[in-house]
Amino acid sequence: MYLSLKLAIRFLFSYRLGSFSSYASWLAIGGLSIGVTALMLTASIIEGFQDIVSEKLSSFEGHGRITHILGKSINISSEPINSLIKDPNNSLDSFIRGVCMLRSGSLAEGVLIEGVNFMPRSISLNGHKQIESGEIVLGNGLALSLSVKKGDTLFIQSFSQENAYLNTPRIKPLRISKIYSSGLQEFDKTLAYTSLEDARWLFGLNNDEVSGLILNDEVLPQYAKQINYPYHLETWKERHSLLFEWIAIQRWPAYLMFGLIALVGLVNLIASIAMIIIEKSSQIGILLAQGITRVNLIRIFMLQGVFISFVGGLLGGFISTIIIFIQLRYRLFKIPSDIYFMDQVPFSFNIFIFVIILSLVLISSIIASWIPVKNISKFNIVTALRYE
Repeated sequence: MYLSLKLAIRFLFSYRLGSFSSYASWLAIGGLSIGVTALMLTASIIEGFQDIVSEKLSSFEGHGRITHILGKSINISSEPINSLIKDPNNSLDSFIRGVCMLRSGSLAEGVLIEGVNFMPRSISLNGHKQIESGEIVLGNGLALSLSVKKGDTLFIQSFSQENAYLNTPRIKPLRISKIYSSGLQEFDKTLAYTSLEDARWLFGLNNDEVSGLILNDEVLPQYAKQINYPYHLETWKERHSLLFEWIAIQRWPAYLMFGLIALVGLVNLIASIAMIIIEKSSQIGILLAQGITRVNLIRIFMLQGVFISFVGGLLGGFISTIIIFIQLRYRLFKIPSDIYFMDQVPFSFNIFIFVIILSLVLISSIIASWIPVKNISKFNIVTALRYE
């Protein structure tokens, strides 16, 4: 094995000036490392995109929401809602949601108002900052549309159902306490937060009525067993199922396209080993004449393929890791947030995916190396040594 490894490295990196073997080896390593880098970066971007979107959506909407199946308000004093709220093991927050009109001077925008006790954790760093009565929290897209800034006063208008027959709107001035930027245009342009008391007054609900309950626990099956008609439990993944179906659909075509780059690297590996065999045919003939077995000769060139794939894979993994680290640290690569769900290229370092990619590249390289090496068993010593 030591002799086979020594000869494999010697054939790969020939010391002779102008040797094609050395050029072919480095080109094969470079091509394979580029393919591995592209594949790893693609996997990291897909995973990063899913992780960031999942984190943002779950932080805004909780891990699940309990609502009335017909969209009606919920009486928190009724069963089983009351028992869920009183259970100390449950983490539930009430919310009130409805559509209102925001006015600032001559500008007006329709907005989805959500009344909550505490800001979502994506807006507040500690996730438990309370929204006071008379305050409103806007997204930056909505603030730009209304030309307002933090500290300004807006007028919010809603038509209470109980006073609909009088056609009297409910109008309340609210001070902007915070302008958030989530990177999700769906939220930044349409969603605003007020206190639970202000939302209850705007929509004409009683003190024991809410639109639903936000579940902050990741363990949802225990709630599903306790929720029956007319109430409904919907997780944030179910609410945005189309988005995650789109991510799943885009995943495999992206892997396939960038995997073709790695496939080109494997083709370079096949060509490299084939040309090395042709260039070293006289040396192969000498080795066979001196008694080396064809099995050991095949092992030499198979070790070459393993060595090229191992070095190329490690180099590609190192390059992709450096790029991911730079992006996570300095956020250099920007993307338009009005098209995508974020304002920068997302990356997620997943060691499990990296190991799978490197393992697949190594296995594929061994198979690819066998293609040019299998003909050595038919190698003619007389032809190789005729002019030696």
